[in-house]
Amino acid sequence: MQTISEMPETLFVQQFRLDKSTFVALCHELRQKTTLKGTREIPLKVKVLCSLSFLATGSYQRIVGVTQNLAQRTASRCIRQVVNALNHHAIMAKWIVFPKTRQDRSFIKQEFQRRFGLPGVIGCIDCTHVALVKLNNEEHLFYNRKGYHSLNVQMVTLDIPNALGL
Repeated sequence: MQTISEMPETLFVQQFRLDKSTFVALCHELRQKTTLKGTREIPLKVKVLCSLSFLATGSYQRIVGVTQNLAQRTASRCIRQVVNALNHHAIMAKWIVFPKTRQDRSFIKQEFQRRFGLPGVIGCIDCTHVALVKLNNEEHLFYNRKGYHSLNVQMVTLDIPNALGL
């Protein structure tokens, strides 16, 4: 298995949805500001990588665990620990931010326009398929185009003051 330093940056971003330097900073914050700790058997970075992979892909825990050499039960425990740590206020306040001022929203709109040619955008939708165990009732409603049962989850952001003309 490749180490983080050996993995190309683009592959790392594709697999974990953030760059290596942000990953290192996130691990440092989690170590300093929460009770999340690694062990000799499962270092903190492995717990975070397992969790990021699960959140980024919505794949089964067993499959995600295999990429970090973890059993499904262990992967589940790691994911739960990391998500609980991410929910800590000091972590959320820094890493999950919605622009609160008109000036912040204006800056983001300008950046979307400059970088991507999209006017008036301050947020995006992203979706992921969260894998489900095969259901007995109405299973056809949860069978996705990728060939497994899942729930399609999406996040939407909206600039309420501008949407209301305020």
